[in-house]
Amino acid sequence: MTTAISSPATVKPAGGPMRPWLRFALPLLAISLLIGAVGAIGYRYLSEEVRRETHRTLAVIAEQKRQQIEGWFAEIRIDAELYFTGQSELEMLFGKWLAGGRQDAAIYEQMRARMEGVARARGWGGLAMLDTVGRPAVVIGEADIRAHDALIQDVLRRPRIELVDLHRNALGEVYFGILAPIGVSQTGALGVAYLTWRADQALYPQVGSWPVPTQTAETYLVRRDGDGVRFLTPLRHQPASALGLTRPLSEPKLPAARAAKGEQGILEGGRDYRKVPVLAYASAVKGTPWLMLAEIDEREAYAGIRTMAWATALAMVLGLLPVYFGGYLLWRRGRQRQELAVLQAQRAAEARFRVIFEQAPLGVALLDARSNRIVEANLRCGEILGRTPRELAGLDPASFTHPDDLAENRERVARMNAGELSGYRVNKRYLRPDGAVVWAGLTGAPLQVETEAAPLYLFILEDITARKQMEEDLRQAYDVAEFANAAKSEFLAHMSHEIRTPMNAVLGLAQVLERETLTAGQRDMVERIGTAGQSLLAILNDVLDLSKIEAGQLRIEPRPFELKSLLANLDSLMGRAARAKGLALHLEAPATPLGPLVGDGLRLEQVLINLIGNAIKFTGQGEVTVLVQLRAAGERDVRLRFEVRDQGIGIPPEALARLFVPFTQADAGISRRFGGTGLGLSICKRLVELMGGEIGADSQVGVGSSFWFELPFALGVGGETDALAAKPAPARSGPRLVGAHLLVADDSAMNRDLVERALMLEGASVTLAADGQQAVQLLKTRPEGFDAVLMDVQMPVMDGLTATRLIRGELGLTDLPVIAFTAGVRDEQQAAARAAGANDVLPKPMDLEHMAVLLLKWVKPRRSEEAVSTITQVVLADQPPAVADTVEDFPDIAGIDRNRAIKRLGGDRDMFLGLLERFVGAFADAAAQTRRDLAQGDLEKAARRMHTMRSNAGFLCALDLMELAGELEDAIDKGDSAQDARLAAMEREIAELIEASAPWRRAA
Repeated sequence: MTTAISSPATVKPAGGPMRPWLRFALPLLAISLLIGAVGAIGYRYLSEEVRRETHRTLAVIAEQKRQQIEGWFAEIRIDAELYFTGQSELEMLFGKWLAGGRQDAAIYEQMRARMEGVARARGWGGLAMLDTVGRPAVVIGEADIRAHDALIQDVLRRPRIELVDLHRNALGEVYFGILAPIGVSQTGALGVAYLTWRADQALYPQVGSWPVPTQTAETYLVRRDGDGVRFLTPLRHQPASALGLTRPLSEPKLPAARAAKGEQGILEGGRDYRKVPVLAYASAVKGTPWLMLAEIDEREAYAGIRTMAWATALAMVLGLLPVYFGGYLLWRRGRQRQELAVLQAQRAAEARFRVIFEQAPLGVALLDARSNRIVEANLRCGEILGRTPRELAGLDPASFTHPDDLAENRERVARMNAGELSGYRVNKRYLRPDGAVVWAGLTGAPLQVETEAAPLYLFILEDITARKQMEEDLRQAYDVAEFANAAKSEFLAHMSHEIRTPMNAVLGLAQVLERETLTAGQRDMVERIGTAGQSLLAILNDVLDLSKIEAGQLRIEPRPFELKSLLANLDSLMGRAARAKGLALHLEAPATPLGPLVGDGLRLEQVLINLIGNAIKFTGQGEVTVLVQLRAAGERDVRLRFEVRDQGIGIPPEALARLFVPFTQADAGISRRFGGTGLGLSICKRLVELMGGEIGADSQVGVGSSFWFELPFALGVGGETDALAAKPAPARSGPRLVGAHLLVADDSAMNRDLVERALMLEGASVTLAADGQQAVQLLKTRPEGFDAVLMDVQMPVMDGLTATRLIRGELGLTDLPVIAFTAGVRDEQQAAARAAGANDVLPKPMDLEHMAVLLLKWVKPRRSEEAVSTITQVVLADQPPAVADTVEDFPDIAGIDRNRAIKRLGGDRDMFLGLLERFVGAFADAAAQTRRDLAQGDLEKAARRMHTMRSNAGFLCALDLMELAGELEDAIDKGDSAQDARLAAMEREIAELIEASAPWRRAA
C-alpha cells in the first residue's frame, strides 16, 4: 500500500474536475447515440425493404414460371382427353382398324393423316399409337417407346394420363412426353397414345428466360434422384449440365438439395453448384417430380443494401462533425472555469487535512525513510506513547519500542525499504517514560509527498491495551473450561466402567439363565430382567453419545453399506415391536436401485431406530411408515430424504420448537405416561448434522407426526458392502468352543462367574484371574496353556493395558489372542486397547452370543472325545432329572422336528403337549378365518394371525407350517389377497398335524 499526498499547489477538490467534463461529454454522447440510433433504425428499415423486395421478385419469377409450366401441362392433358377418348375421331378410327384385323389400309392412311394434322396443329414433336400389348400401330415424328414398356403396360392396366420424364434418346437429344389411354371403357383401353416434345424447343425456353436484366440470376428444374439431386435443364453458368449434373443430398447448403429434401419458399444462406453464396426460391411443379428453383448471387441481390450502408454512415459522420466541434468549444470554456475553481479549493483542502491530522481519534506519525526518525506526530499519538508531539519529533521509534518487539519491527521496515512489502500491520508494545507498557496496533505504509524530496512512512497507531487484557482473561477462562471438560470426560469414562460392570453381570446372567430349563413364570421374569437392563443400557448410551457429541469426540465413519439390507434389518428389529402393539410397520425404499452407498450406516440406523421407536411408542393404533426418497442424484453422490410417519397422538405447535433440545419432551406429562429421557431426538439432530444433513418435524394433534431428515451419500463401488449388509451368523447349534482353554482376567467376581458360566456352556474350560498381575504370572508359568485371554481393561494392582503390553513384550506371546474386555465406550479408549496389543475389543455389558462369535474368530477349538464327553456330562448335569428321564418318551409327530423341539424345550414333554394342545385349539380353523378376513378386506388382521401362527409353529418346531405362515404373512403385508393356493396348502398341513398328534394329545 503506497499513499500519495499532492502538494497544496496541485490539490484538486474531490469530484470538481469531473463535473464540467461530464456536463459536456454526456450531451455529446446522448446526441451521438441518438444520431446513431436513427441511422441504425433507418438503415435497418430500408435494408429490410430491399431484402423483402428482392425476395418478392425472386418468388414472383419462380411462381410465374411454375404456373406457366403447370398451365402448359394442363392444356396437354385436355388435348389428350379430347383427341383420344370420348368418342373422338382418332379413337373411332383406331378401333375400326383394330377390329379389321389391322388389314384395312384405307383406315390406316386416314388415321395417319389425321394424326399428322393434329401433331402439327398442337405443336407435338412426335406421336405414337400403341395397341393393348404395347406394339406401335402408327408413329409420327420422334416417338421412341423402347425405354418405356413398363410404364406403358401400367397405363394399360390402370388407365390414366402419365408424364414420361426428361430423358435422352439414342442421339443424345433430351425429350419428354405423356402417355394417354385411347378409348377408355369398362373393358379397358383400346391402346395408348405417346406424345413427345424436344426439351430444348418446348421446355428449356420457358424455364431459362429471365424477365429483367441481371448478371447472375437464373431459373432451372431439378428432381430428386435416389440419394442425390439431378439438374434437368441447362444452367446459366454451366450450360451443358442438363440431365448430366448430379449433386448429393448431403450438401447442407446446396439449395437444390434442400428443395429435394422438402424445403420450399425462400432459401437463404445457401451456396449453389459453383459454391457461390446465393439467394434462392424453390417450389414444386404440380403433376411432375420437378422442382422449380430461381437463384441470384447474394452479392447482386443485396448490392442495394451495401450502397445504403455507405450512404447511412456518411450521413451520420456529416451530422456528428458540427456536434463534436461545438462540444469541444464548450469543453474548452468549462476547463478554464474548472482550473479557477481548483485554485480556490486548494487552501480549503489544506485546512481540512490539518484538522483531520490533529483531531484524528487514532495516533498518526510521519517518519523520514532515510533517518527512520519521526518528522511529525499528532496529539493522539503523543497520548498513546506518553509524550507530547514536540517531544516525539526527531526520535527514533526503536528508542521506546519494547525490546522483545525490536527484531520483528526492524525486519518489517527493512522489507518495506526493499520494496518486498507495500505495507504491514502488527501488534507491538511500546514503553512509556514512566516504564508502563502499552499495546498498540500499528499500520505502516510508504507515503509520497510532492513537496518532499525524501520518501516518508505513514504510521497509524491504535491503543489495544484493554483488548489485550481481555484476551488474556479469555485465554485463562478457556484453559479452565478445557480442564473442566477433560475432567468431565474422565468422569464419564470412569462412570461408564462402574455402571457397565454390574450391568454386564445383570445382562449376562440373564442370558445364561435363559438357556436353562425354567418354568414359564421364571422365564418371564428373566426376560423382564433382560428388557429392563437393555433399557438402562440404552439410556446410558444416549447420555454417553450426547457427551461425546458435545465434547467433539464422536466421529462419523463413512463405509460402504447397502440401503436395502439396512432397511431389512430395521424391519426385523422394529417390526416385532410394532406388531406387539397391533401396529403395521411399512418400509418403502426408493424405486430407483442405488447400489452400495458410502456413509456411516451404523449412525444412520441409530437415527432411524430412535425415530421409529418414538413413532411406535406414541401410536396407539394404525400404522407407522418409513419412506425413503431420492432427492438429488449426481454422477458420484446422491441425497436421500428419510421420513417416519405415524398416526399417533401428535405434537402441539408450541412444542415443536423445543423437540430437539436435550432432556426436553413435547409435554411434561409425556415422560410420566410414555417414559424416556428426552435425549433421543437431540442425539438424532446432532448425528444428522455431523453427517452433513438436516432434520425437522411436522405434526398435527390427534392426527399424527412426520419426522424427516435429509443426508448426502457418496456412491460406492459395486460389490462393496458394510457390516450392515453382512449375512447373519448361523444359528447356535450346540457348544462351539469345545476343547478351548481360556484365561479370564477381571476384578469383578460377579463378571468372572458370569464369563465362566457362559464359556462352560460353549464347551470351553476357564482359568480365572482377579487382576492383570495374576494373569501375567499364570502366563509366565503356562505360556502354552491357553488358547486366548479375555482381559478387563480397568483393574486394581495392574490394569489390563499394562498386562497386555507385558504379554506382548516381556513374555513374547505375540500370537496369543488377547480380547480386551471393557466398559469403556469412547473411541480413544478402544483405540488404546488395540494400541496396547489387544487383537479385538469386547464391550460391556457383554452379549453371550457376541462373545462366542468373537472368540470363534480367534480361537480354534480342539474338539476331542474326552472334551465332548465332559461337556455332555456338564450339560446333562445341569438339567433336572425329570427332563433327562423323559427324553426317550418325547412325542415323535410327523411335521415336527423332534430333536429340535427337545433341545428348545429342554426335553419337557408335558410342556410340549400343552403347547401343542393350545396350538390346535387356536389355529385349527386358521385357514378359514384368514379367507374370511381377506374377503372382508381386513388384511391387517389376516397378517397378524399369520404372524402369530408363524411364531407358535416355530416354537413347536413345525418348520414347514412355520415357513408357509411366513410366506402368507409377507404376501398379505404387500397387499396381495389372492392366496387361495397357499391357504389350501396350510389347511392340509394343519389337518395332517392334528391327525398325527391326536394320539399324543388324547394320552395327555
